Amino acid sequence: MTESRTGRNSDSTTGQNQSRGNKTWLIMALLLALTGAAFSVYSTYHHRELKAAGATDAACNINQTINCDAVASSVYSEIMGIPLGVWGTAYFAALLVLLGTALVGHRSSRENLQAYSLLVGIGFIVSIILGGISFFKIGAVCLVCIGIYAVTTLSGILLLVYRNEIPSQFSTKSVFNGGSTATIVVAAALCAYVLFMPKIKPATSEKDLPKDASGKIATLLPTKTDLTTSKSAYSGLGEDYRKGNDNAKVEIIEFADFQCPACARVADIMKQLAVRVGERALIVFRNYPLDNSCNAGVRSKMHEHACNLAILARCAGQYGKFWEYHDMVFAEQSSMAAGKPEEIARVIGLTEAQIKTCKDSPDLLAKVKEDIAAGDRAGVDSTPTIFINGRKYVGERSLEALQVEIDSQLNE
Repeated sequence: MTESRTGRNSDSTTGQNQSRGNKTWLIMALLLALTGAAFSVYSTYHHRELKAAGATDAACNINQTINCDAVASSVYSEIMGIPLGVWGTAYFAALLVLLGTALVGHRSSRENLQAYSLLVGIGFIVSIILGGISFFKIGAVCLVCIGIYAVTTLSGILLLVYRNEIPSQFSTKSVFNGGSTATIVVAAALCAYVLFMPKIKPATSEKDLPKDASGKIATLLPTKTDLTTSKSAYSGLGEDYRKGNDNAKVEIIEFADFQCPACARVADIMKQLAVRVGERALIVFRNYPLDNSCNAGVRSKMHEHACNLAILARCAGQYGKFWEYHDMVFAEQSSMAAGKPEEIARVIGLTEAQIKTCKDSPDLLAKVKEDIAAGDRAGVDSTPTIFINGRKYVGERSLEALQVEIDSQLNE
């Protein structure tokens, strides 16, 4: 009798320990999934902020290599027009549902852990692929993304350590049931984003934008800024580099940063626009580097080569090669590193002596700072910022939208 009672107590204790062990690893897995979801939500917020403003002052923009803006503005940051952060949020939400049902449900619910194991493996593989794209294709890494990769890796390690907690006999039915649950969660999360998340609109400094007679939001702010263009190499600190007709009715001034990914896209649009409008408009480039080595309004060295690039662009302009340097810098933007600005200058034909003279010239730096000051007075708070006939443009940054605005100004 004593032996029987002792045996039952031993079995009971073992069961309790197993149950405690099951819950321990499930809770750890849940915490990891919650962490991944938090990273993904922030990634989505940052992506939308970047799309609206063109640049952010996120703490993860440390330098050219560790730069969340560069990663978020790349063509790899979205799938089917949906930010990767949203996909990540949906993925971790699916993990949370599978883990949650296994934690509080019956044995049948624990079969969801088989689908969970499969999803963890997929997440780990996707993290490796995205990390490779970030490092080798984009040439920059995002700290938030690295956090997500770390979560998927730790989830995989945790799964290996506690692999005995997964129902040992895998079945197609169990994987299908758990996979169906995960698919529903992912689909619901993606649909919720598409249906209920407000459309991204360009950031403006005005709360209430003006509307035209039809009630449509205007694309130009009402306040006209006092922006003037230097059209002579002998005026002040030198001319502003431009395309088109100096006497055109429409003047387009763009404030840009040579390391800003959004500026690279707009640079291509401006190049096409210049061909379309020809002599009917004047397109002017002004420097606004997001680099605190020359821009006191920037709190960190967001784009560590931006000031140097601005100076060398003006240097190239002194030898009639501004636009050649401008185009090559934006084309090579993803591979920008120390020494690259000078390398591009040499490629377009500048000599070492010319480069050194320009970098030592106080006038070139003063002109860049003059552009920054003019931008600050006009309300530039991100790049690229465009002004049309002195009024800040807040519409869509596309060739078609800009063409419509220019045609509207020409017809006034």
